[in-house]
Amino acid sequence: MRKFNYRTKVLVMTLSLSVVVGSCVENIPIVETSKVKDNLSALPHAKKFEADVATEWFTLLTEIVKTKPYFSAQALRIFSYSGIALYESVVPGMPSYQSIYGHLTGNTIQFDKKKDYYWPACANAAIARIASKIMQNYPAPNLTAVEALEASLNSKYQSEVSPEQLEFSIEFGRYVADIIYEYSKTDGTFNADGTPKPCPPYVPIVRPGQWVPTPPGFFPVAAACQGSLRTFIPNIVNSVLAPPHPEYSTEPACDFYKAAKDTYESRNNITDDETRQFNNWRDLNPNYIPLSHTLRISTKIMIEEKVNLEDAATLYVKLNMAASDAIGAVFYSKFHYFLLRPVTYIRGVMGQSTWISLPNTPQTPSYPDELAATASSIAILEGYFGKNYAFVDDIHKTTHGEWSYSSFSEMLENIVQARVSGGTIFRFGGKAGVKQGRLVGTAINTLPFKKP
Repeated sequence: MRKFNYRTKVLVMTLSLSVVVGSCVENIPIVETSKVKDNLSALPHAKKFEADVATEWFTLLTEIVKTKPYFSAQALRIFSYSGIALYESVVPGMPSYQSIYGHLTGNTIQFDKKKDYYWPACANAAIARIASKIMQNYPAPNLTAVEALEASLNSKYQSEVSPEQLEFSIEFGRYVADIIYEYSKTDGTFNADGTPKPCPPYVPIVRPGQWVPTPPGFFPVAAACQGSLRTFIPNIVNSVLAPPHPEYSTEPACDFYKAAKDTYESRNNITDDETRQFNNWRDLNPNYIPLSHTLRISTKIMIEEKVNLEDAATLYVKLNMAASDAIGAVFYSKFHYFLLRPVTYIRGVMGQSTWISLPNTPQTPSYPDELAATASSIAILEGYFGKNYAFVDDIHKTTHGEWSYSSFSEMLENIVQARVSGGTIFRFGGKAGVKQGRLVGTAINTLPFKKP
């Protein structure tokens, strides 16, 4: 149990130091009373707290996405705005950092420099509030688990701080969440009256190699508007636009035909490990989505490395902003090129009329691959833990096994190979997705989170 609040600790440490040093050294300068008061009024540092409030919340949010389930775009909004609310609710206690909301919007989140905020309670209130508000916009929201975690953590904090300190910390967290929620309304997902904004039917320009519905369902194309939503970094969808893919051709000697043949042969000779890896990142059993999967790996690493609240808040905001902008960028590129899937080419050009991919092929153009979202997160993790960080992916241990990697890059390479072997992508599409995602992650990493 915390017996002293931050200000009391500072005072005790100051007095103790004065007694010890004063007994050994003469002519010690007297500290002015005004300076002592300034020191006592300084906000406590977020880095002095453990990250459990952040890791517990993102563990829960990924579980909620698993059990609802939400579409990737819906889950992405929960994660990204929760990450921003977490960061903004504790950044006043991070002296080297500044508000990213202020950079993105030009607006200010006010806080009282004279209050002894208890940052875990601020973060708890902020995430609970923002996640609840966003999920209430979705069909049949179940907020029981959100309310339970918020109450559980607040109960714990009651034994650590005074009722007054807990109250104003909760108030600040909710105040931050309400501001971030209003900001979330500007991303283009909803109309001004709060109703979902429909995506009009996509009408492509007719050209050789364009996407067409794929077997067995032959469903229409999906997610055509995903690349037109507001991104955190303005115009990033154009600045990281995927380069042109190999020129479409039906000639056996051309690069495009060779890429299709690579997918065809890899699918026909898929190994057990590639099958398990494919299913591991397909995330349908259990029903995570790749965004949740990457967040679970990130959370596991943060717990193992015992990161503090300051670092966890910074990592979560970057991870989720990067994934959000990467999804926008990859879908903008997809509909820019509108490239067919391998199954269409292999059946129609190579004459393999019964050939099929391992699962049903996604209802989206093939280039570049959605792996960009995962790769963007990897760029963030590498920036913090290093390029040669070894880790284990055991998120689906009971169903698809566990995977040991000597680096984040190795994981990305294995996922590309698994998707090629699964028959859903061209290898050049996977590589382009990785490159695009890394560019997005690098761009997020260079935003002015730290003060100049």
